[in-house]
Amino acid sequence: MYAIEPSPAPRSLTQGTDKVREFQWVLQKFQTDLPGVFDVALVSADGVLLARASDAKAPAPGLVSPITSGLAALGYAAAELHDSGAVHRTVLEMQHSILVVVTVSDGSLLAVAADTGTDRAVLGYQMTRLVRRVGHVLTPELRSTLRDHAAAAD
Repeated sequence: MYAIEPSPAPRSLTQGTDKVREFQWVLQKFQTDLPGVFDVALVSADGVLLARASDAKAPAPGLVSPITSGLAALGYAAAELHDSGAVHRTVLEMQHSILVVVTVSDGSLLAVAADTGTDRAVLGYQMTRLVRRVGHVLTPELRSTLRDHAAAAD
């Protein structure tokens, strides 16, 4: 459904741009296919917004990275404080929406914002599937290309 295959050979700039578009398409498809989801963002381990798919309900792009990174950091700190092991998912439930943050295999963060009526079990399952599918393709090269593309868009 959301298949991305890694490219073993170095890519040209055009191919890199194609991979960015493909990655953004995967996030956009995730956002539009799940009822209630209005924002999907991939944030690097060091807090840089790498890719995002959102609708008009989503917050300004400048807020996505610090909120995602901060929420994840609080989860990690709480787990360490309570000697609870790895954090699997951080969930913030608000009056009108929820924000779920999960770690991707490379340390990046996937953040999904959805309406409160969204089925949390389905959302969690689909986020896990997405992370498993894209985690292996987030090579240093693709992260760098995503970072460059995001910086150029600012």
